[in-house]
Amino acid sequence: MRWPAALLACVFAALASPLAAKAPPEIRQIPAGELTVPAQDKGYVLARLDTSLYKLTIDILRIPSREELGTYEVAKRAAFEKAGRKAGPYESFVFDYEGRPNFFALRPSPAAATSGKLAVILAELPPGDYVLYGQGYQNWLFTCFCYGTVGFSVRPGAVTDLGTVFFGKASEPSPIPELAGEVGLGRTASMDYNLFAVGLRPARAGDVLPAGLDLAHVVPAKLHAIGPFVETNTVLVSRLAAIPGVLSYDGGRVIDVVSGKEALPQ
Repeated sequence: MRWPAALLACVFAALASPLAAKAPPEIRQIPAGELTVPAQDKGYVLARLDTSLYKLTIDILRIPSREELGTYEVAKRAAFEKAGRKAGPYESFVFDYEGRPNFFALRPSPAAATSGKLAVILAELPPGDYVLYGQGYQNWLFTCFCYGTVGFSVRPGAVTDLGTVFFGKASEPSPIPELAGEVGLGRTASMDYNLFAVGLRPARAGDVLPAGLDLAHVVPAKLHAIGPFVETNTVLVSRLAAIPGVLSYDGGRVIDVVSGKEALPQ
């Protein structure tokens, strides 16, 4: 599924900030052995996080409905007017939004299973269309994938398997093939803050799964490229590493490999 650029532009501009993933009630990481058959009105995301480097999070964004975006804009306008002169520019105005959350962090703990340094995460969250938005540290968005990433859909009653997420220090070489092109950048990637390289290996046969989970309900994520966007409430900006058959780059251009077309800026 491809989402209209105008809608995505609204979404990326309409995030209540700072982007703190505070474990809202709409997401729950499921511990080992609890889930065997998914509930038909819930969505589920399965991912494996490599904790060899640090226990980093991966952050995902649910695409809100137009009605949700309208509600957000009303709340933001009211808060902006109340703030007066100290509000600053409207585009980057930060306020506490108490509406429905759409930004979620997948954390290494609690894990539904472990395999060596891999933490297998199984999260229950709202069905919908999602963007693999960035890499987090503790409860905060640390690096947004503003220069290129992927989107996917989560269907109710199914477990969407994202695959395995790898992390590396962008300044140093790495033997992990999924990080190719985003590592070995030298000192420019480790100055005030360390830039992390993040790669995704799509789900494949043999990937470790939570014990007892009914495989009939597990489906691999259908990934597609998401073009560049602007996020002001992040420490660093980067991009998700290229994924063979899904996501590639031509200089600063993001390429959707399936269609062969550029994923345009949002």
